[in-house]
Amino acid sequence: MRNKTVSSIGEFGLIEIIKSKFTRLNNNKNIVMGIGDDCFCFNSGSNTICITKDMLVEDVHFKKNWITAKDLGQKAIEVNVSDIAAMGNVKPEYAFIGLGIPADTPKKFITDLANGFKAACNKYKMTVAGGDMVKADKITISVTVVGITKDNIVKRSGANSGDLIGVTNTFGDAGAGLALLYKHGIKYKYSKEERLLTAKQNNPIARLNEAQKIAKYLTSLTDASDGLYISIGLLTKDSDVGADIYTDKVPLSTDIKKVFRDENRRLNFALFGGEDYELVFTVPKSKAKIAKKFVPQITYIGEINSSKKVRYFHNGKEQKFKYLGFKHF
Repeated sequence: MRNKTVSSIGEFGLIEIIKSKFTRLNNNKNIVMGIGDDCFCFNSGSNTICITKDMLVEDVHFKKNWITAKDLGQKAIEVNVSDIAAMGNVKPEYAFIGLGIPADTPKKFITDLANGFKAACNKYKMTVAGGDMVKADKITISVTVVGITKDNIVKRSGANSGDLIGVTNTFGDAGAGLALLYKHGIKYKYSKEERLLTAKQNNPIARLNEAQKIAKYLTSLTDASDGLYISIGLLTKDSDVGADIYTDKVPLSTDIKKVFRDENRRLNFALFGGEDYELVFTVPKSKAKIAKKFVPQITYIGEINSSKKVRYFHNGKEQKFKYLGFKHF
């Protein structure tokens, strides 16, 4: 045990270590959702407060030769709002921004970055309420967003046997865009379809509006920041259920189909690519049509069962997948 390293236990192993040190928090009667979901949530008067934090680190989450400073600022806000959306009908209100910046960073980069923060915060009518700034070897952006709701939050842990598994929009575009950016950088002369894929990576859009419209019909909810495969695993694990997933129903854009002809590669992007920031949720069959009425871009890709196992099928034949996505450690 003492010879184990961070890389041997991985990101979720690290989270479990942290969670184990603070189990006493569960005794606080005001806590609605503790460590482990997309946000930490607690009751304050008649409101529920939801708080989330995400970080973007240079050469881990982005490279300066594939994203503009303004786009980076907007993305830093959007990915946090996506976590707020993953709790249901919640309004993001305040952002706190922490920056680690090398001393030789051009002033224009910071100005453009701030313009990106401002554009995204204006979009959601959010206030930047504070933060911190330090010298660092590489650009590091740490954003905390505070959201407020009077409604019940939607946890990952509410899925029931018989629920349908739904997703918004399409999957795999951000992962495909990342592959293109790694290969060519930002200045390459991309085709229209390729530009749309790279935009999904550099300019993600939190599905806050969609979450607010359908939250009251859902039994569980998360966002697909870590990829569809991981998201389904989290929902089923936290809900203590299983699922059957039909990969031929996973929605793919016409752009990814035109740029990447290989079906298996497209599916790998969709399952493991990450950073699509779409919603992944469960809904009772009786509510599935009304949810889709409010958000027509919903696709149902599977069903929850009591097996406590996740099985994948393609054209009726069971498939075995090995995780091929990004690992922090």
